Amino acid sequence: MYESEPVPPTHAISDMILKHRLHSRDRTRVDLPGGYRLTLRTHDLHGPLRAALAAPSPTGHARICTAHISAETPTPITSRILAAVTRYAPVRPDAGDVRPPLAAVARLLATGAAFQRPGVPGLFVQFGHAEAWLDGRRLGVTLGPPGSGLSLVLSGPWDAPSTARLTAAVLRELTDAGQLAGEAAAILEPGPWQVVSDQWHPDAALVLPADLRPDPEDPLGRRISRALQQVQIQLRAARADWDFQELISVEGSAVALRITPRDRAVPRLVRAVVRAAAGGLGEMGDTCTTFAPADLPAPPDFTPAPPPNEAPSLDLHVAPKNTNYSWGVALGLGDWAYVLEPQAVFYGPGWYPFHEHVTRREPDPTAPLNTLDVPTGRTVPARVRLSPDVENRAWGNEYVQLTPVDHRVEARLNLYAGREHAHALVRTVTLEIDLRAKRVLLPAQLPPSLRHQAQVKGRRILDLLLAARRERRRGARQPQAVLAPWDRGKPPSTGT
Repeated sequence: MYESEPVPPTHAISDMILKHRLHSRDRTRVDLPGGYRLTLRTHDLHGPLRAALAAPSPTGHARICTAHISAETPTPITSRILAAVTRYAPVRPDAGDVRPPLAAVARLLATGAAFQRPGVPGLFVQFGHAEAWLDGRRLGVTLGPPGSGLSLVLSGPWDAPSTARLTAAVLRELTDAGQLAGEAAAILEPGPWQVVSDQWHPDAALVLPADLRPDPEDPLGRRISRALQQVQIQLRAARADWDFQELISVEGSAVALRITPRDRAVPRLVRAVVRAAAGGLGEMGDTCTTFAPADLPAPPDFTPAPPPNEAPSLDLHVAPKNTNYSWGVALGLGDWAYVLEPQAVFYGPGWYPFHEHVTRREPDPTAPLNTLDVPTGRTVPARVRLSPDVENRAWGNEYVQLTPVDHRVEARLNLYAGREHAHALVRTVTLEIDLRAKRVLLPAQLPPSLRHQAQVKGRRILDLLLAARRERRRGARQPQAVLAPWDRGKPPSTGT
């Protein structure tokens, strides 16, 4: 080992904890490699352990963490967790306390499923039977029964990446998440494989190709799929008490092999389409295929709650899951606007501009067996359909239906959520367009990944309605300016 490399303090921490326990000390302080300082305290011989870690800084030692660890936690796990704190500690621990934004921590987590609990502050992370709770500077982890696990209070300028890595390390150490992966790696013969612990559950492991880059000579992955079948045969012969799940890609080939003990209740994984990366302003981002538990909790949404006077007053709807749209396209959020589909409407009074005649059925004097729609002289606000102005009748999944209420309008639309196989995935939602306040209100249960797209499209719907009201004020009797260029001057359609 080079002299410039820091010496891992794990063994020194473990030795210090053992000495502290054996000598029944109330308080022990020791200097660790790398300039760190550890202080241990216990009130009872076999009671919980309290530890304080301080890191070197230009102004002297600065505390980076205070830990409260249950007595049931083994000493090696405690040592590795405290060593992880030193590994991810801030570079300038004396720079003052900083609370990392929980939304950023949730995005960077590579272990467990992040979620929120209604009425409870902070961020929760579920990893098998372990559950972490992040709130402010506190990181707590429980292992099922109350009183088990540990609690860390972070001090200093902890950022989101370091907090996410520390949370993952604590969860994996407390659950011994790497044990199954180590057992599988010891059984497998040497080959182009890597065995890693599972992201979602500590009692699972994955066998992956050593090189994750696509093979240009085998774009469908058939070669890897056949090789994984041989790996499964080898592992099944050695461990009859293991279950195996092949993770099948959209091309129909196995891309990984998941291992779980048969006597453990580990949820199986299902293929899902997720947002890969957010695009720039006005873009919806890309999507990719991944595997996740079917009972995965809803992702956290740290969007600030709207003020009471800005909450939707209509009963807005969000479809529970994405649906396939066979001829759907990814339109994007570029330079386009909504236009009114041609239909038999005209401008009428009130906040909502589009109206239609109220009719009644009367016998046709020229054909007594037939009836006619005869106007009654009354008009009512009409339900209309909008479409993007980029190409005539080309965006079936991008149609919008407007239903007038009063000064509020309910807009029903499909939000683009990615692709799977040859189909577009869409999520059907309704928005509230408030013409009096000139604002767009989104449903509270809308997934965070779709909120920007919904906000942009909702604003464009509002722009069309305001443009129609301006045309009505100029004396127009029927919509013209809000029609697509190819529809202007045509007689209105009688269908809706």
